Amino acid sequence: MPSDSYLYDDAEEEAELEFLRESLEQMDNLADKTTQLLKVFDIRLKNLGRIIAPIYKSTQKLTRLYDNIETTIGSLDDIMLFFNVAKDEAETIRAGPDENELLPYLDSINRLKDASDALKQLDLNSASQSRQEIRELLHIGLGNLSQLFSQWLKQCSGGVDPAAYSNAAEIPTFPMDSVKLLGMLATYLNLVNDEVSYDLKLTKTYASIRTRHLQKSLAQFSDMCNGYIRANSFDAPMTGQRGYAETSSRSNPAEVRFCTIRNEHWYEAGMSPFAQYTVNIVKLFQAERDLVRQIMPTVISEETFQNTASRPFESYVSTGDKIVSFFLGSPLYEVLHALDVYGYMLENDSVLESLLSLQQNQNNGLAMLLSKLQLHISKSFTVLIQLLHNPFREDTMPKQNGGVHELAFNTLTYLLYLIGYKDLLTNIFLPLGDGHWNQGLPQEMSNVAHHASDPNDGLSIFQHYLRDVVDALSRMIDMGGKQMKRPTLQFIFLVNNHSYLARTLRDTMYASDEDSQSLGLGDLVGGSVVMRIEGLIDRSRKGYVATWKAIMSSFPAASLNPAEKLSMFNQGFDDMVRSHKAYEVFDNDVRAMFVSDAADAIIPDYETFLRQNPDKSPEFARAMKYTPRDIHRKISTMLDD
Repeated sequence: MPSDSYLYDDAEEEAELEFLRESLEQMDNLADKTTQLLKVFDIRLKNLGRIIAPIYKSTQKLTRLYDNIETTIGSLDDIMLFFNVAKDEAETIRAGPDENELLPYLDSINRLKDASDALKQLDLNSASQSRQEIRELLHIGLGNLSQLFSQWLKQCSGGVDPAAYSNAAEIPTFPMDSVKLLGMLATYLNLVNDEVSYDLKLTKTYASIRTRHLQKSLAQFSDMCNGYIRANSFDAPMTGQRGYAETSSRSNPAEVRFCTIRNEHWYEAGMSPFAQYTVNIVKLFQAERDLVRQIMPTVISEETFQNTASRPFESYVSTGDKIVSFFLGSPLYEVLHALDVYGYMLENDSVLESLLSLQQNQNNGLAMLLSKLQLHISKSFTVLIQLLHNPFREDTMPKQNGGVHELAFNTLTYLLYLIGYKDLLTNIFLPLGDGHWNQGLPQEMSNVAHHASDPNDGLSIFQHYLRDVVDALSRMIDMGGKQMKRPTLQFIFLVNNHSYLARTLRDTMYASDEDSQSLGLGDLVGGSVVMRIEGLIDRSRKGYVATWKAIMSSFPAASLNPAEKLSMFNQGFDDMVRSHKAYEVFDNDVRAMFVSDAADAIIPDYETFLRQNPDKSPEFARAMKYTPRDIHRKISTMLDD
């Protein structure tokens, strides 16, 4: 049984295997055929790819061409609109901007500018006419904006008084809203000007308007300077003279005025017209620079300010040249004005240099003015010394009244003003050197034995100079005394002038003040100088007393009787008292001193004479004109007006 089943199964399996082999063979055949077919398809596909590739590329080109054509048509539509911009905007542009609504006008100009840029790229004859119309409208539009800028700028450019304000920040310019509008307009004009290549001369427009504003604001100071020159000018020095550089055998008018015209109110510090000019031009320039920076674009603000300030500064320098020329031919006391001006110019020098970029300018007018002033001031030191050493000429002789000479009065007044510039002068004296003012003087006139306590210290040199001036002034007083025609008048002149000198020095000694800024003339000159002058006063008083005693020279005469002696005394006394009526002694202390010296000189001897001569004869009684009390009364009133 089992064997039969096994055989059956084998036959069936063989049949199935055979079927499978046949099926596989068929499948192999089919696969081969399929492979062959696919190879054919592959070959055909490759051939189709080679055929389609050129067609695909042509399609891409066609697509791009279509897009370009479409874009070109759109651009042409836009360009065609630009051809009409001039026509569309002409009415707005020609009508001008509305001050209250500026943006629409700016939009019209922007459209014209865009059209101009677009048409500029077309090289078409048909566009030339439109471009020309657009250029004309742009020129009109920008011109109208420029005029509006000028109009707004002029509204607050009518001049201002800078002296009414303490600093630049207080000087009024424009309301802030106006500044913003002007700034916006200036920025727009400058930008459009660059883009469309139009020369609007924005900088020149601003400069021309604001320059007139500055000139009008500063005109008063120029007029003050010119008025001062006219009011104080007189005959100029003789031909060949150059201020203090040369001297003449005759006194020049400036010397005569300083030697003969007394004036204690020469000037007030800080009130010199050109000093005020300097202070106020600096304030105005600072205010103007700030305004320029607020209104004008940064790229042109500096150029704008320089152009604006250029002409006012040239006028300032020109006026300065006139002032310096005036100083050169003026009396010595005008050096005080020169110092005032010099100090203010030095104080503002760095500010003006920074504002106007003067260091970059080879022709620096400010530096030239400072140099001229310093040279003039430096020469004045020698001039004063020389004048005091040779003071008296035909037109500067002292008056025969014994009063304080104008040259002594003016010199001391001048020195009192001069020490107010002590700090400034010490800086000038130091480079000039100790004793430079004595160069050229005869050896007997120069104080060769005197030196500054410290030749490397400007203050010490200045003190030496003041002592030399006082010494020269004392010598001048001695010379003036010799010009007096009467011995008594000579001593009155000497006492009057030396007393005035000593009192002035004594009254300006503030030794208790440790602050060097408070040093007065007496402190700077020194107490030893004052003591020496007071010694000269004592010597002159002795001479004065001797002239009074001379009228009693008849008393010891043995050849004359008492009546004759008394008559001669009366005559001499009357002449002496009468002559004193013509003498000038304004100082009450000096007047009292003269009265005391005269009374002490004769009354004791007169009383002694009367006691020694109790003559009761008619001749003596007639000669007995004055009692000692009468003499004292007449002496006490002899100097009264």
